[in-house]
Amino acid sequence: MNIPISLCPPPKLQFHLILSRRVTETALPQPNLLYRFDPFEVDVRAGQLRKHGLKLRLSGQPLEILIMLLENPGSVVTREEIQQRLWSAETFVDFENSLNKAINKLRQVLADSPDKPTYIETLPRRGYRFLVPVQRLETQPVPAELHSSASTAAPPQPLPQHVPAASKRLAIPLFICAAVVPLAILWFVVRPQPVPRVVKITPLSASSRVDVFGRLQSDGVRLFFLERRGHRWQLSQMPASGGAVEPFPTSLPNAKIFAISPEKSEFLLASFTERDRLLALWSMPSVGGTPRRLGDIMATDAVYTPDGARITFSTDEGIFEVGRDALNLQKLLVAPGPKQSLAWSPDGKELRFEWITTPGAGATLWSLRVGSQNPTQVLPAWKDAPAQCCGRFSPDGRYYIFVGFQANGTHAIYALREPRGIFSFRSRPFRLDTGPILLNDPIVSPDGHQLFALAYDGRNEYFRFDPETHDLRPLLGGESAAWLCVSLIADQAVFHGNDGNLYMSRANGTERHQLVAASLNPELPAISPDGKQVLFVATSSGSSVKKICLVSTEGGPVRDVISQPFSVYAPSWSPDGQKILYSADPNDAAHTGVYIFDLASRQSQKISGSEGFWKSRFSPDGKFIASVSGENKFVNLFNLSAQQWTTIARGNVFSPVAWSSDSRLVFYQDVLEDGEPVHRYNLQTRQTDVVMDCRPLLEGGVLRCGFEDLLSDGSLLLQLTRGDHTVYSLTLDLP
Repeated sequence: MNIPISLCPPPKLQFHLILSRRVTETALPQPNLLYRFDPFEVDVRAGQLRKHGLKLRLSGQPLEILIMLLENPGSVVTREEIQQRLWSAETFVDFENSLNKAINKLRQVLADSPDKPTYIETLPRRGYRFLVPVQRLETQPVPAELHSSASTAAPPQPLPQHVPAASKRLAIPLFICAAVVPLAILWFVVRPQPVPRVVKITPLSASSRVDVFGRLQSDGVRLFFLERRGHRWQLSQMPASGGAVEPFPTSLPNAKIFAISPEKSEFLLASFTERDRLLALWSMPSVGGTPRRLGDIMATDAVYTPDGARITFSTDEGIFEVGRDALNLQKLLVAPGPKQSLAWSPDGKELRFEWITTPGAGATLWSLRVGSQNPTQVLPAWKDAPAQCCGRFSPDGRYYIFVGFQANGTHAIYALREPRGIFSFRSRPFRLDTGPILLNDPIVSPDGHQLFALAYDGRNEYFRFDPETHDLRPLLGGESAAWLCVSLIADQAVFHGNDGNLYMSRANGTERHQLVAASLNPELPAISPDGKQVLFVATSSGSSVKKICLVSTEGGPVRDVISQPFSVYAPSWSPDGQKILYSADPNDAAHTGVYIFDLASRQSQKISGSEGFWKSRFSPDGKFIASVSGENKFVNLFNLSAQQWTTIARGNVFSPVAWSSDSRLVFYQDVLEDGEPVHRYNLQTRQTDVVMDCRPLLEGGVLRCGFEDLLSDGSLLLQLTRGDHTVYSLTLDLP
């Protein structure tokens, strides 16, 4: 930056500035304190609560209580602490009534519910706790005295007579320049920047059938996405301004769009049977027409270069570039591991992508400069959201928009302001708060004023289906949940709640109590045969390696049972409760397989020939193990006495297997089979028949009908998915 000569003051002003600086040093303004959470911001100095930048009506004691809670997020603020700070001992008021009124006013402004709180939890007779993460910011105003005019300063004192006049004229301006210029540069670099924000949120679609696997694409006029239709997917389109959703015509089944060319004339797309990572690459005119296979390219993602001349694509081995005619292949980067969300900066100087560098770990964002083969992590020391994905640049290149995942499993959309100019530095990402709506896959409109994203709008409800009477009854009182496990000997159920915690209840959802906190990321619970213990998969904070833990059905401390240097999955019990079946990641070549863990000896033994298998269960008589292959395409039986595997079913994507109580029948489902039927295999006759066809449920509005287990009375445990994602438009302010 060129510093104008006018910044260096004439000698006669030196004492005015010196005096001004002394005044500044004795009267520095106090820093301003801001608290941010979700769409809200509290300005402590101004005494204001703002939502999306708009001031809300909140003041006095309700605002002071909110500030106390924001000072201690996640901790209990006792009623006594509130009384001591806001109601002195000399104040003769009904404290309990006044406090309740203040809390009610605060909840009313935040649109919070005391029964199902999002922000403020009441601890009866103790106090209150603030539940969501809080961002604390301090801003130091530039001292006004540095800009005051010389007329406000004291008159200058005469210089000592022994200083030569020539030295005075030269040294003093240099001294002033040396003091002022660095301050000016420092202020320019660290001056407060306006914050990007969401001004308005509008739903554009109403079907709630959008599958995030297809990603969201736009040519500036239309939006393109995938809609789930039972066992198949439909490439769909709608106006970017909102309107009717219509199928996009293509001869490719289950087609997803990777990218749209810069001149908007062509699509890069892929056809798939199941949601694989590596797909064959095709191109097709954006107005419809005959797709063209691009050589033998298989890609995890693909995008056009900014000039539209070439195609950049990724595989699990690296990142490559090829002409639009699929010729002149060039390797850009050797990078083992899954990579997606390729995005070129508009100036064509930088390629960004998400990359899973360690098996089982979350994806992070990486950058590759043109001409370099050394990628760098975009946010290496950022702990607010340690995993990130789905990044794209704004059309003008000023911002990079992405999704960040917090350690507690929640996620949000962030805007990263890109450095501009010689004295510009990359700032921390700004969270584009959207309240309780969880958004995915953001893309910015060509004018930079709109952000399109996919919001989850689904429910996973469990039902009991009687194959004899065809009676369908809800479980857990119709509550949305995941990974439900029902005990075989008692009316017990363990499930993963929408808040991330693991709960125990009766099968109808009553008498519920928490077993495991969401901080452990509990998954895939399994109740012991005696109904007294629960196995589950956990991930400790700061680690990406999954382990298997144990907790009592009454609650209490959690105990590690199987902890390996590699991730382990899918625990299940032996019939006598003395052994545990579990599997390693089928994609982890060094450890893949199914293991038997003996609780008495604390030793694990890998089952011979089980490489690539997982989701396994003992038969009730303990003679067999049923398992699904890692690619979910085969159902296999292992005879424990003969030590031999047999394949009993082949398909597309199999759900977990289940056994009848007499060990004669194996139940399974191929979720990509037309009608999503549930099959059963007879070990004696080696014949297969259909127990249930989900077609009536799918035609009635259910998005997916998933078989998960067989209950003690012979009924089927089904998870019915009602809804997936909805398209949203967010009006942006990107300063």
